[in-house]
Amino acid sequence: MEKLNGNAVIALAPVEAMKGLIESRKDLIVKIGDTYEVSRPLALELWKLLVQEVVQSGGSIKEEMKVEFASPEMVIVGVSCTIRIGEGELTLCEIGECYAKEKGKGETMARTAYTRAMKRLLERIAGEDFINQVILKLFPHKNRETPATEKQKELIRKLAGEGKITEETLKTLRDGGTLPQDFHLGQALKDNTLTYSQARAILDRAFGRR
Repeated sequence: MEKLNGNAVIALAPVEAMKGLIESRKDLIVKIGDTYEVSRPLALELWKLLVQEVVQSGGSIKEEMKVEFASPEMVIVGVSCTIRIGEGELTLCEIGECYAKEKGKGETMARTAYTRAMKRLLERIAGEDFINQVILKLFPHKNRETPATEKQKELIRKLAGEGKITEETLKTLRDGGTLPQDFHLGQALKDNTLTYSQARAILDRAFGRR
C-alpha cells in the first residue's frame, strides 16, 4: 500500500469548520491548571467532523488509544490514527500527558491526557496550531503568560542534563517563532522568567510531540 502525501491529508481537514465549532461551543472549553483547553466532548466533536470529511472523500480513518504510562502522579496517553484513501495510507501518532496537580472540572487524569493527545493529533493532521489560536481569541484576557510550573522546570533541567534538550532543540523553536530570538534557557531558568507556554513548547519538542 502506498504512503499518502501529507499535503493530501491536510487538504481533507475541515479546519474552518472546526474553528467555527470551537467558537460556537465556547462552553465546552475548560480551564486546566493555568490554561484554557478543549474538553473531551469538544475534542470528540472535532474528531467527528474530521471523520465525516474523510468518509465523504471516499476514505476511512481509524483511531487507536494506548496508555503509555500511569502512576498516581502522572498519566501519559498515546493516540494514533490511520487514514486510508484509495491505495494510500498515512499513520500519525501524538501523546498527551496530565499531572495529578492539574485539575479539570469533571475530568480524570486519563481523560485530560487523552484530550490533549487528540488535540495535538487534530492539529498535526490539519498542519497548523488552529485550536490554540481560536482559544486565545476567545479568552484573550484570560490567557496572559503565566510562569512555568516547578514541575516543568524540574523536568526541563533533568532532560537538559540528559542531553535531550540541546541548543539545537531551542534553535528550532526560535527559528519557528515559538521562542523569542534572544531566548536563552539557562538565563530564563536563572531569572525565573520562563513562561508556562515556553516550557510546554520545549517539553513537546523534547518528547517529539511536535
